[in-house]
Amino acid sequence: MKIYTRTGDDGRTKLYGGDPVFKDDPRVAAYGTLDELNATLGFALALDPDSRLGMEELRAVQEDLFVLGSRLATMDPDRMEKKGTIPRFEKNRVEQLEAWIDRLDEELDPLDSFILPGGGPAGAQLHVARTICRRAERKITSLLRERPELVEVALPYMNRLSDLLFTLARAVNAREGRPEDKWLPMRERQPAPAGASDPNTDD
Repeated sequence: MKIYTRTGDDGRTKLYGGDPVFKDDPRVAAYGTLDELNATLGFALALDPDSRLGMEELRAVQEDLFVLGSRLATMDPDRMEKKGTIPRFEKNRVEQLEAWIDRLDEELDPLDSFILPGGGPAGAQLHVARTICRRAERKITSLLRERPELVEVALPYMNRLSDLLFTLARAVNAREGRPEDKWLPMRERQPAPAGASDPNTDD
């Protein structure tokens, strides 16, 4: 089977069980962002040869994103689920994410300020994943008038997942001995020593 079909050359794609829509349709944008997030998590796992991330749990998250994406890409997901065409999304996955967050929190110092995204390669990539997760959440929120049932599972899951990715980024950096860079408002920053040169000048 060839990988290309040429059916999308006119800027349209087809929802499962529905009519063609343009590729900038809000639904396509939502499940496309989930795909982007999934690929970013795969990259984070590739940067973690020593399995500090919790590979089994993060692979489960990747599976979840495929399930959510299939529901967003289907015109009538409940009907297709009953037919066994698309998988069911288990509501207890939100609680499982919360349990994982709680376990990670036990090994971290309490937050007393905002932190700057960064750290080691895997930790920094998880911060990128967190921002994509938030964007996916916003894309899904834009569908609520059309798909109000999304608030029951999809939105709580995405909201909790962004919390998990933030906490996991902190945990991975801590395990690697990477100190967190805190964001300090201008009024809290130490002034430069007297006579110090400005690195942004040519002096």
